[in-house]
Amino acid sequence: MIDTHPLAARGVALVLTATGTAKVLALAPMRERASHLGFSGRAFRVIGACELAGVAGLLLCEGHPRVGAASAIAVCSLMGGACWAHRRVGDSWSATVPAAVVGAGAAHAAVGALTRMGVR
Repeated sequence: MIDTHPLAARGVALVLTATGTAKVLALAPMRERASHLGFSGRAFRVIGACELAGVAGLLLCEGHPRVGAASAIAVCSLMGGACWAHRRVGDSWSATVPAAVVGAGAAHAAVGALTRMGVR
């Protein structure tokens, strides 16, 4: 049977690398999104840096399950905040789907890391 937890961690890391880098670099689409969601450019850069920190932790998931679990749980919280931010400004539920999917992938990675630690 294939262990899908590391695949989830890598998939989430890939997505967050793209979005986090775009936020840190303040690319035009991210500046527009920050404004739409009511965040300053600086705050959105900090969110991007948090996403990139999550990437680093997720990539350590297999060899260092404690770091991986903590990072995956933090990413889940970050994605929950993204969903909340979209709903707060009146975006449709469908606008929350990307963050919800990334959050679900991070939750799956967290389960794998916790399982490797022996937590049941």
